[in-house]
Amino acid sequence: MPFRTRDFTLFLLAVAFIVVGITATVEEDLSSRGQSASVASFVSDAESIEYEAVVPGGREVPRASRLAELRAKIADFVFPEVAVVEEEVVEEEVEEVSVEPGTITLCGNYRTINPVWSPTGLQFEIVEGARLVYRETEKAVVDEFGVSSVMPEREVVAQLPLRGAPQAAKSCIPTDVVGIALDGSLIRNNEYTLYRVFGEETLVGYALDGFPIYGLSARNGDECGGVAMATGYGYVLSAEREGVLGCFSGAPISL
Repeated sequence: MPFRTRDFTLFLLAVAFIVVGITATVEEDLSSRGQSASVASFVSDAESIEYEAVVPGGREVPRASRLAELRAKIADFVFPEVAVVEEEVVEEEVEEVSVEPGTITLCGNYRTINPVWSPTGLQFEIVEGARLVYRETEKAVVDEFGVSSVMPEREVVAQLPLRGAPQAAKSCIPTDVVGIALDGSLIRNNEYTLYRVFGEETLVGYALDGFPIYGLSARNGDECGGVAMATGYGYVLSAEREGVLGCFSGAPISL
């Protein structure tokens, strides 16, 4: 096969590329080794250097001494105590009305009332947390076929609250009517002599604040005339008080 000039040229180029590649690899390896040696030498030299701090006045202080002095100051440092100031809690002042036993506490707008009231057929019943004062009535109704009939109906005239204990704040008496008797009549505070004929064990009726009212008692009640009965708190009449009640131990309803 005849030797061609082009083939020889390509052969020389290939050899040249191989030589250049080998040369570059060797130089890079030598360069990296020299740099590593330089870094190692720098680190070794840095570790052997003794740093010094210069303080005002020109006096040089070795680094180790400076650090030791700083550690000593930190160890001896005492943190200042912070005084804790407790905020004073100011309670809201509530004005309390002082009522002496045996007296009658009337409201400033006290008045005499004459509500439309009929005691006929009134009854008492506890329904859903309240004491209802009502009467049974009849109502005529006509059905879809025109047949008339009479249906019973309940007419509620008052709804007294149910209470278990007297309230701390007493209420003054706004009107002369203070309760409803068991016979359905209104209990007026100035008609106390009508109920003194009954004893302490007799239930007379219910006050407008919901507490029961009993007859005359020899016990000294509170400022409103209330005492602890076997059934709970209730009012009793007193020979020393010229009224059925001295005040209300709960908020009364209006008639």
